[in-house]
Amino acid sequence: MKAQIIVLAAFAVFAASPVAAIQRLQTATRSCAEVQSFVQANRAVILQYPSTRGSGGLLYDRAVANSDVCLGNGFGERSSVPSKDKRNCPIWICAPSTDLRP
Repeated sequence: MKAQIIVLAAFAVFAASPVAAIQRLQTATRSCAEVQSFVQANRAVILQYPSTRGSGGLLYDRAVANSDVCLGNGFGERSSVPSKDKRNCPIWICAPSTDLRP
């Protein structure tokens, strides 16, 4: 019984820690260098940026520092997001593996 309480307490502490949460960043207010630096520092980040279709909507991407951050069989793939100073700021995202890609 004591062991179960200790395990549950440890799980509760881990789940409540800030390490478990993924950071978010709005790219429209940051330079490309700031976006890339933030991704490298946090290893995986949710990026929020305005749609290029002019609808006023927001789009989201999960940017990663490198392929090692991709879960499962995914791999790193180049992409870009708009930033304050660049229309196409290069980032890495995770893409799923298929029979056609390793």
